Amino acid sequence: MNEARFEVRLDPEAVKEYQKLDNSVVKLVNKAIDELEYRADEVGKKLQNKENTKLSGCKEIKLRDAGIRIIFIVTDQVVNILKIVYVIAIEKRNRDKVFKVAARRYSELSLEDSLTKNEKQWSDSKKVK
Repeated sequence: MNEARFEVRLDPEAVKEYQKLDNSVVKLVNKAIDELEYRADEVGKKLQNKENTKLSGCKEIKLRDAGIRIIFIVTDQVVNILKIVYVIAIEKRNRDKVFKVAARRYSELSLEDSLTKNEKQWSDSKKVK
């Protein structure tokens, strides 16, 4: 595979959600997040602001077979020539729960602070199961 173009970082709550995932879906989630390192700007569906979720600028990867949604944002921040992708939420597809969780976190997110203090790098977090 080509060199990574993005550095993937996870919200601390997304790390907890990842660790709670059923082992039967972890491989699929790992593959989807691994792909973000190479193609985050090309994959996922762009999200919009809705009545009770304000996620404009975020994207969603839907893993239908696993029943999982991953909400992320490609930031303008750069680390060692890599743009940062920030995973906001990883949740089961349960109506619009993941969107509400992600909207709350996104509204509280200060990328300048969060991306330097609280986040976990994907390379440090993955395959902890």
